[in-house]
Amino acid sequence: MEELNPEQEIRLIREMIERTRKIAAGSWTFLLIWGIVPILAVAGMYVLVGLKKYAWIWPNWVVFIAAGIVFSLIYGSKFERQSGVKTYAQKATGHIAYACGIGFLLAGFLFPLLKLYPWGLIPILISLMAGILIFSLGGLFDWNLLKWCGTFFWLGAVAMVFVHENYRALLSIPLILIGYILPALVLRSKYQKQAAAHDS
Repeated sequence: MEELNPEQEIRLIREMIERTRKIAAGSWTFLLIWGIVPILAVAGMYVLVGLKKYAWIWPNWVVFIAAGIVFSLIYGSKFERQSGVKTYAQKATGHIAYACGIGFLLAGFLFPLLKLYPWGLIPILISLMAGILIFSLGGLFDWNLLKWCGTFFWLGAVAMVFVHENYRALLSIPLILIGYILPALVLRSKYQKQAAAHDS
Protein backbone atom coordinates (compact mmCIF):
# COMPACT_ATOMS: atom_id res chain seq x y z
CA MET A 1 0.00 0.00 0.00
CA GLU A 2 1.38 3.38 -1.02
CA GLU A 3 2.10 5.73 1.88
CA LEU A 4 0.50 9.16 1.83
CA ASN A 5 2.61 12.26 2.08
CA PRO A 6 1.65 14.90 4.70
CA GLU A 7 -0.22 17.02 2.14
CA GLN A 8 -2.29 14.03 0.99
CA GLU A 9 -3.02 13.06 4.59
CA ILE A 10 -4.27 16.58 5.38
CA ARG A 11 -6.45 16.57 2.25
CA LEU A 12 -7.87 13.15 3.18
CA ILE A 13 -8.64 14.28 6.72
CA ARG A 14 -10.35 17.42 5.41
CA GLU A 15 -12.45 15.34 3.03
CA MET A 16 -13.46 12.99 5.86
CA ILE A 17 -14.40 15.92 8.11
CA GLU A 18 -16.42 17.56 5.33
CA ARG A 19 -18.20 14.30 4.54
CA THR A 20 -19.00 13.79 8.23
CA ARG A 21 -20.46 17.30 8.40
CA LYS A 22 -22.63 16.62 5.36
CA ILE A 23 -23.90 13.38 6.90
CA ALA A 24 -24.66 15.17 10.17
CA ALA A 25 -26.53 17.93 8.34
CA GLY A 26 -28.45 15.41 6.24
CA SER A 27 -29.63 13.53 9.33
CA TRP A 28 -31.90 16.38 10.46
CA THR A 29 -34.99 14.53 9.22
CA PHE A 30 -34.42 11.67 11.69
CA LEU A 31 -34.21 14.06 14.63
CA LEU A 32 -37.29 15.95 13.47
CA ILE A 33 -39.40 12.82 13.03
CA TRP A 34 -38.32 11.37 16.38
CA GLY A 35 -39.13 14.71 17.95
CA ILE A 36 -42.61 14.92 16.42
CA VAL A 37 -43.60 11.25 16.95
CA PRO A 38 -43.29 11.15 20.77
CA ILE A 39 -44.84 14.60 21.18
CA LEU A 40 -47.91 13.45 19.21
CA ALA A 41 -47.98 10.18 21.17
CA VAL A 42 -47.82 12.04 24.51
CA ALA A 43 -50.58 14.43 23.37
CA GLY A 44 -52.70 11.46 22.24
CA MET A 45 -52.13 9.73 25.57
CA TYR A 46 -53.34 12.70 27.61
CA VAL A 47 -56.38 13.10 25.35
CA LEU A 48 -57.22 9.44 25.93
CA VAL A 49 -56.74 9.87 29.68
CA GLY A 50 -59.10 12.86 29.58
CA LEU A 51 -61.67 10.75 27.73
CA LYS A 52 -61.06 7.87 30.19
CA LYS A 53 -60.11 5.56 27.29
CA TYR A 54 -57.26 3.95 29.21
CA ALA A 55 -57.31 0.76 27.14
CA TRP A 56 -56.27 2.77 24.07
CA ILE A 57 -53.12 4.27 25.61
CA TRP A 58 -50.79 1.41 24.60
CA PRO A 59 -52.24 1.13 21.06
CA ASN A 60 -51.79 4.91 20.74
CA TRP A 61 -48.07 4.52 21.49
CA VAL A 62 -47.68 1.45 19.31
CA VAL A 63 -49.21 3.20 16.27
CA PHE A 64 -47.05 6.32 16.55
CA ILE A 65 -43.80 4.44 17.28
CA ALA A 66 -44.47 1.93 14.49
CA ALA A 67 -45.08 4.80 12.05
CA GLY A 68 -41.79 6.40 13.12
CA ILE A 69 -39.89 3.14 12.68
CA VAL A 70 -41.36 2.51 9.21
CA PHE A 71 -40.53 6.06 8.10
CA SER A 72 -36.98 5.80 9.49
CA LEU A 73 -36.31 2.52 7.69
CA ILE A 74 -37.62 3.84 4.35
CA TYR A 75 -35.92 7.24 4.62
CA GLY A 76 -32.73 5.69 6.00
CA SER A 77 -32.47 3.34 3.04
CA LYS A 78 -32.97 6.25 0.62
CA PHE A 79 -30.46 8.40 2.52
CA GLU A 80 -27.81 5.66 2.35
CA ARG A 81 -28.26 5.26 -1.41
CA GLN A 82 -27.86 9.00 -1.93
CA SER A 83 -24.80 9.16 0.36
CA GLY A 84 -22.94 6.49 -1.58
CA VAL A 85 -20.21 4.54 0.19
CA LYS A 86 -20.74 4.28 3.95
CA THR A 87 -18.18 6.16 6.02
CA TYR A 88 -17.10 5.36 9.55
CA ALA A 89 -19.27 8.25 10.81
CA GLN A 90 -22.34 6.80 9.09
CA LYS A 91 -21.70 3.33 10.49
CA ALA A 92 -21.11 4.67 13.99
CA THR A 93 -24.22 6.85 13.81
CA GLY A 94 -26.31 3.90 12.65
CA HIS A 95 -25.03 1.64 15.42
CA ILE A 96 -25.64 4.25 18.12
CA ALA A 97 -29.14 4.97 16.80
CA TYR A 98 -30.09 1.28 16.52
CA ALA A 99 -28.68 0.47 19.97
CA CYS A 100 -30.60 3.29 21.64
CA GLY A 101 -33.71 2.49 19.57
CA ILE A 102 -33.71 -1.07 20.93
CA GLY A 103 -33.21 0.37 24.40
CA PHE A 104 -36.20 2.70 23.91
CA LEU A 105 -38.41 -0.23 22.87
CA LEU A 106 -37.30 -2.41 25.77
CA ALA A 107 -37.57 0.32 28.41
CA GLY A 108 -40.75 1.88 27.02
CA PHE A 109 -42.74 -1.21 26.03
CA LEU A 110 -41.45 -4.68 26.86
CA PHE A 111 -40.19 -4.20 30.43
CA PRO A 112 -43.29 -2.30 31.64
CA LEU A 113 -45.54 -4.93 30.01
CA LEU A 114 -43.59 -7.58 31.93
CA LYS A 115 -44.25 -5.47 35.05
CA LEU A 116 -40.56 -5.07 35.85
CA TYR A 117 -41.29 -1.50 36.96
CA PRO A 118 -44.27 0.90 37.05
CA TRP A 119 -45.18 2.92 33.95
CA GLY A 120 -44.27 6.13 35.80
CA LEU A 121 -40.58 5.27 35.37
CA ILE A 122 -40.82 5.14 31.56
CA PRO A 123 -40.30 8.90 30.90
CA ILE A 124 -37.27 8.94 33.22
CA LEU A 125 -35.60 5.96 31.51
CA ILE A 126 -36.43 7.27 28.02
CA SER A 127 -34.95 10.69 28.85
CA LEU A 128 -31.85 9.00 30.24
CA MET A 129 -31.32 7.03 27.00
CA ALA A 130 -32.19 10.02 24.81
CA GLY A 131 -29.40 11.89 26.58
CA ILE A 132 -26.98 9.05 25.82
CA LEU A 133 -28.01 9.05 22.14
CA ILE A 134 -27.81 12.81 21.59
CA PHE A 135 -24.64 13.32 23.63
CA SER A 136 -22.90 10.45 21.79
CA LEU A 137 -23.86 11.93 18.41
CA GLY A 138 -22.54 15.28 19.59
CA GLY A 139 -19.20 13.64 20.36
CA LEU A 140 -19.15 11.78 17.04
CA PHE A 141 -19.86 14.91 15.00
CA ASP A 142 -17.86 17.16 17.34
CA TRP A 143 -20.90 19.39 17.81
CA ASN A 144 -21.33 21.02 21.21
CA LEU A 145 -25.01 21.83 20.73
CA LEU A 146 -25.85 18.12 20.69
CA LYS A 147 -23.71 17.54 23.77
CA TRP A 148 -25.63 20.26 25.61
CA CYS A 149 -28.94 18.81 24.40
CA GLY A 150 -27.90 15.39 25.70
CA THR A 151 -27.00 16.94 29.06
CA PHE A 152 -30.39 18.69 29.10
CA PHE A 153 -32.11 15.29 28.71
CA TRP A 154 -30.16 13.96 31.71
CA LEU A 155 -31.08 16.98 33.82
CA GLY A 156 -34.70 16.47 32.75
CA ALA A 157 -34.54 12.83 33.84
CA VAL A 158 -33.36 13.94 37.28
CA ALA A 159 -36.07 16.62 37.46
CA MET A 160 -38.75 14.02 36.65
CA VAL A 161 -37.89 12.17 39.86
CA PHE A 162 -39.44 15.09 41.76
CA VAL A 163 -42.54 15.33 39.54
CA HIS A 164 -45.68 13.25 40.09
CA GLU A 165 -45.72 10.27 37.72
CA ASN A 166 -48.95 11.50 36.09
CA TYR A 167 -47.14 14.57 34.72
CA ARG A 168 -43.70 13.19 33.86
CA ALA A 169 -44.64 12.53 30.23
CA LEU A 170 -45.70 16.18 29.91
CA LEU A 171 -42.26 17.25 31.10
CA SER A 172 -40.74 15.21 28.28
CA ILE A 173 -42.28 17.58 25.70
CA PRO A 174 -39.97 20.58 26.40
CA LEU A 175 -37.05 18.12 26.62
CA ILE A 176 -37.87 16.79 23.15
CA LEU A 177 -38.39 20.29 21.73
CA ILE A 178 -34.94 21.37 22.91
CA GLY A 179 -33.13 18.04 22.59
CA TYR A 180 -34.48 16.89 19.20
CA ILE A 181 -36.46 19.59 17.39
CA LEU A 182 -33.98 22.45 17.99
CA PRO A 183 -30.90 20.61 16.64
CA ALA A 184 -33.02 19.22 13.79
CA LEU A 185 -33.92 22.75 12.68
CA VAL A 186 -30.30 23.91 12.98
CA LEU A 187 -29.14 20.90 10.93
CA ARG A 188 -31.87 21.57 8.36
CA SER A 189 -30.57 25.11 7.92
CA LYS A 190 -27.00 23.80 7.47
CA TYR A 191 -28.19 21.15 5.01
CA GLN A 192 -30.03 23.74 2.91
CA LYS A 193 -26.96 26.00 2.88
CA GLN A 194 -24.77 23.08 1.77
CA ALA A 195 -27.25 22.18 -0.97
CA ALA A 196 -27.39 25.81 -2.15
CA ALA A 197 -23.57 26.02 -2.18
CA HIS A 198 -23.38 22.75 -4.13
CA ASP A 199 -25.91 23.96 -6.72
CA SER A 200 -24.21 27.31 -7.25
